[in-house]
Amino acid sequence: MMDNNVKRSFIIGDHWLYYKLYTGYKTADLILTDIIQPITEKLIDKQCIDSWFFIRYADPKEHLRVRFYIKNLDQIGNVIQLIAQELEDFIEKDLIWKVQIDTYQREIERYGSNTIEKAEQLFYHDSVMITKLIDLIEGDEGEEIRWLFGLRAIDSLLDSFQYTNEEKLKLLHRLKTGFRQEFGVSKLLNTQLKDKYRVARKKIDDFMLFTASDIPEYEPILDILEEKQKHCKGIAKEIVNLRSQNQLEKDLDDFMASYIHMLMNRLFTSKNRLHEMVCYDFLYKYYISMIALQKQKVDV
Repeated sequence: MMDNNVKRSFIIGDHWLYYKLYTGYKTADLILTDIIQPITEKLIDKQCIDSWFFIRYADPKEHLRVRFYIKNLDQIGNVIQLIAQELEDFIEKDLIWKVQIDTYQREIERYGSNTIEKAEQLFYHDSVMITKLIDLIEGDEGEEIRWLFGLRAIDSLLDSFQYTNEEKLKLLHRLKTGFRQEFGVSKLLNTQLKDKYRVARKKIDDFMLFTASDIPEYEPILDILEEKQKHCKGIAKEIVNLRSQNQLEKDLDDFMASYIHMLMNRLFTSKNRLHEMVCYDFLYKYYISMIALQKQKVDV
């Protein structure tokens, strides 16, 4: 049952400060690495905010939605002033063409009244992880790492929530089926997805399982994933405990589907839903092969 006492709306002057930064999708990554990352690190160090998160959106104009949780409301003027100073250069160069402060409406029905704050914490750690990744990658190799990272990030998340491989497969079947229906996957597209997976399979298998000693140059990528997993472990445990006590307002798979969708939104700069469909399709096929491999080992 929903708790109606959980705060739903936050206007300017409240704890959640919500910015819309209108910019091109290519510049969005630059804003995240060159402005948002240093600003948030500075504000957290000064104890002005204790978390933040972003999503990519179009209404229909492309923009970043960035939310900052103001720890001490006495600091709100300082936070707004610092953000204005940091944005100024990008605004003058017309890389950001409009800045808007808006009301943050929590999606309580989607994430549950007793887990919305936990979801916001997960969004925070996701946003830090994705921003750090973006800062590491570049060029064509970077774009390939981006989608491979997406697969491993989902898998790492499901591990945090104690999903078995069979439970992962069931959830990914649901996710990829939903997107296939949305895109109206034809026989041709289905064949293309199979062919694409066949070509990428070894690359996927290697990326999903590599350690720092296997690919030393990718160690910083692994560090980002492990740092996020470490921060989210306790939050995931609290949510899993709520389910075991029958106190979870949302079915765990529903919660995870919404959460994974937001992870994909943050990761990809454009054609998000197409990338999302491919990631779900590939991860589903990966889990099929992993389960088959496990079965072979048991049979032997």
